[in-house]
Amino acid sequence: MREQTGIPVVYLTAHADEETLERAKLTDPYGFLLKPFQKSDLRIGVDMALHRRATELRARESEEMFRLVTEGIDDVFWLHSPDLKVVYYVSVAYEKLWGRSRDSLYHNPMSFLDGVHEDDKARVVAVFAQPGQETRELEYRLVRPDGSIRWIRDRRFPVFDQQGQCVRLASIVTDINEQRQARDDLLELNKKLQQQATHDMLTGLPNRRLFIDRLEQALAHARRFGGRVGMLFIDLDGFKDINDRFGHQAGDEALVLIAKRIKLSLREVDSAARLGGDEFGIVLPDIALLEDAELVGEKVLQEVRLPFSIRSVSCTLGASIGITIYPDLGETVDDLISRADKAMYQVKKDGKGGVRVYQCLDLDNGA
Repeated sequence: MREQTGIPVVYLTAHADEETLERAKLTDPYGFLLKPFQKSDLRIGVDMALHRRATELRARESEEMFRLVTEGIDDVFWLHSPDLKVVYYVSVAYEKLWGRSRDSLYHNPMSFLDGVHEDDKARVVAVFAQPGQETRELEYRLVRPDGSIRWIRDRRFPVFDQQGQCVRLASIVTDINEQRQARDDLLELNKKLQQQATHDMLTGLPNRRLFIDRLEQALAHARRFGGRVGMLFIDLDGFKDINDRFGHQAGDEALVLIAKRIKLSLREVDSAARLGGDEFGIVLPDIALLEDAELVGEKVLQEVRLPFSIRSVSCTLGASIGITIYPDLGETVDDLISRADKAMYQVKKDGKGGVRVYQCLDLDNGA
């Protein structure tokens, strides 16, 4: 009757035997009064039954509203015990996001880990799979059954009873894949912009701006701790002929090749840069002797002179290299660059293809 009409049932009976009571329990009555009873007993029994019914209806309405809300959003909502041994509720969005059934989670609450990316699983276990009452949040990746990967944000917070005891943990999981992708794209864009601001886009070497910055850093370190800093100014010989004969694309390919050769001639602590056109610079921090810089210059010259092929035609380039060194031949960035430049032009003047150290009297007087 209650199931069909929604009317609460109170039993009035003169039978108090065990069998009758057990049969009555199976129908989940709202009350049970044994005859004889007073009118006040009946009134109290009916009032209690109606109150219980009203309370149940409010609870059902609340549950239905909760279900409608949680089922109507894309976020996954689930409620579980603090020790993650029991799942009390999980919304249908779990099946869409995880690609797994809700029944699998009810059956095994730890099965949510089956969808977690292997590289993230240890972090997830450390944050979520351990007992605790504090609010927790983590971003990690899900691997869906079809192999697709989604970034999610998992937030879990405690639910306390009236005594202040944590009785549940609520979890809200949001698909942030698009947000994460947009953030990664922005980071990549910023990285590219920074690269463009400090590096030559053709060769990938530092540009003049970064070259000067690294030279300044090397000088500051040498001033503080002692030591020498070498600086080489390189101008390619014969590059214009490559451009004129084969075109600018071939010239660009030659510049990329030469940049790689220069870089391979250096230590890891050294820094090569494209200063513009067919000009390159090298910073040699913390060298012991001027001869060390000269040896690097000779090595670079040999590498540059190695033949290479353009459109099946063997080609060669040369280089005029000027050298200065801190503190022997200059103490500032401007001094070192201008004097290495003068030494390089002296090589050009003397017939190109060589290495020359800046000499104060000779080159300043000839300038």
